[in-house]
Amino acid sequence: MKTTITDNLSWNKIRNSVIQTEEFLSTGGNLRLSTKEVFVDRILMKYKNDELNEGFNNLEKLAASMHFFKAKQLIDNSEVFKLLKLMPKGGLLHGHNAAMVSSEWIIKNLTYYPGLLKCTNKDGVVIFSFRKSDSHNCNTNYELVANERNRSNNPEFYDRILEKSINLYVPRPEVEYPNIKVVWDKFQNIFLTVNDFIKFLPVFKAYHYRLLEEMYQDGIFYIEMRHTFSQGYDHKNSLSAIEMTLELLNVVKDFKRTHPDFIDLRAIYQVKRRITIEELSQQISQFLTLRSYFPEFIIGIDLVGQEDTGNSLYYYYKLLQQLSPTNRFFFHAGETNWYGVAADYNILDAILLNTTRIGHGYALVKHPVLWNSVKRYGIAIEVSLISNQILHLVEDLRNHPAAFYISENIPIVITNDDPGFWNAKGLSYDFYYCLMAVGSNRAGLKLLKQLIINSLKYSAMTSNDKNIAIKIFHKRWNNFLDHIIKNYNLYNSKN
Repeated sequence: MKTTITDNLSWNKIRNSVIQTEEFLSTGGNLRLSTKEVFVDRILMKYKNDELNEGFNNLEKLAASMHFFKAKQLIDNSEVFKLLKLMPKGGLLHGHNAAMVSSEWIIKNLTYYPGLLKCTNKDGVVIFSFRKSDSHNCNTNYELVANERNRSNNPEFYDRILEKSINLYVPRPEVEYPNIKVVWDKFQNIFLTVNDFIKFLPVFKAYHYRLLEEMYQDGIFYIEMRHTFSQGYDHKNSLSAIEMTLELLNVVKDFKRTHPDFIDLRAIYQVKRRITIEELSQQISQFLTLRSYFPEFIIGIDLVGQEDTGNSLYYYYKLLQQLSPTNRFFFHAGETNWYGVAADYNILDAILLNTTRIGHGYALVKHPVLWNSVKRYGIAIEVSLISNQILHLVEDLRNHPAAFYISENIPIVITNDDPGFWNAKGLSYDFYYCLMAVGSNRAGLKLLKQLIINSLKYSAMTSNDKNIAIKIFHKRWNNFLDHIIKNYNLYNSKN
């Protein structure tokens, strides 16, 4: 039988106790902030509350509720965002290499390489390459990009048009992408556009060095990315997957030489989930061969692509379960709005296959047995907020299930998935939405700090590397705190 509360003192005591208990049980709730962190948290929360209050009174300014394409300009001018850009982010545990570099940089730099060809395939998709191939399925003649650019009256305008072929941005996404099929078709077509382009060795090296630069500039000092291990080429020869991997490792080595606090880049071997069981068997054989050459670099395997239209993990499970436990899985699972279908049950099969982490895990919230298992066994969910919004899983990110995961302290890490395809360089934009839309209005520095720690804790690094990473984080974190205290005024809304 319910107890009736008759006096205000008891009412407020119970009310405050429930709020405090929920906050303690949530992600970051049990962290204790130092004196410096408390001060910075007050600054952060002042900016956050000012912005949310303004948005509450004027919804056109509430970036937290808006589609990223419409909110980006507001976010760029946000004091919260400016502060987040300064914050060290730790590790990035979910990104696809072909979609991680900003499209503007690619156009302004890589498309100016001599010899770049362009054609359009039978589906109207632009293909970039430095070689002619029947596999491109061109429906037009190949044209040198340099010649097209020179013939144009306005090379800058030409470049803007060219960039549209590798970026999903549109000013009215609700019109241009009315449903999930339309946006996913365009999304997957961009991979076709750049696929052969970034296999060209000079571009491959420049592209991946820039990938490291863009992530590092945003406070990321460790990366685990999904990577397609395939043959490459230069002007004279084809290059094996082993040779291309060696080239990538040299790029990382060069980057670490000039960025000594960057820990490393590791790769997860990705396979398309539309292939047959026989084709997956061949891919697994290549994965095992490559991993025998590069056991520290290649940390595991994943199946990627749209889950609603691709094959389920259950379709492949007999083959996957034959792999030795030393070959870790990092499965995409639950990137769907459907409930009780094959794509939805990918989360179940990922857990049964002993996955190390789960990519997206959007549908996990519907399965109490599974989210309790994830929590019990410490399987982190790789949350990609902007990706989930752009690819039509959720419109208003305040409704994203990651809010529930945070409230339950289910282990999550914030990731960016394919930031180059939508102008979300680095991780700051995803952290912005996490703080402003997904987290409680009362959530601040505790939540952010715990998520950064999670990105190191749930990585595939060795214990020794994790210890090094934590030391780097603490040094960067203290520098961040000192900078905010020195340069930000607690009582003013501007720097």
